Amino acid sequence: MKINEAAKALHTSAWTLRYYEQIGVVAPVARVSGMRDYSAADLNQLRDILDLRDCGVTLAEIKRLIALRDSEDDLTAQREILTTQADVLHDQIDQLQETLGRLENKLATLPVAMVAGNH
Repeated sequence: MKINEAAKALHTSAWTLRYYEQIGVVAPVARVSGMRDYSAADLNQLRDILDLRDCGVTLAEIKRLIALRDSEDDLTAQREILTTQADVLHDQIDQLQETLGRLENKLATLPVAMVAGNH
């Protein structure tokens, strides 16, 4: 699959796919006549990378996770990276819930608007 088709299938940009290859998040993709040709395995790996990115995992951490997966010896380090990000997200959820509560409280204390004709 060519890069533009892959980008569309992954809901990302061709630029993003080239960038990930350039910085080493993914290995260079096989080329046919000089053009990238994404395999099903490439797309699966990129889906996983994009999912991790959407979860707030940094590209540096994603590179580390990929390197750790290849070794299969360091599940503890993988778990630590993912647990740390889960903790960050839990903190953000807690902050948003507290903020939402304050906003709902403000809404509840607003005076009821006068209905036209009921003065």
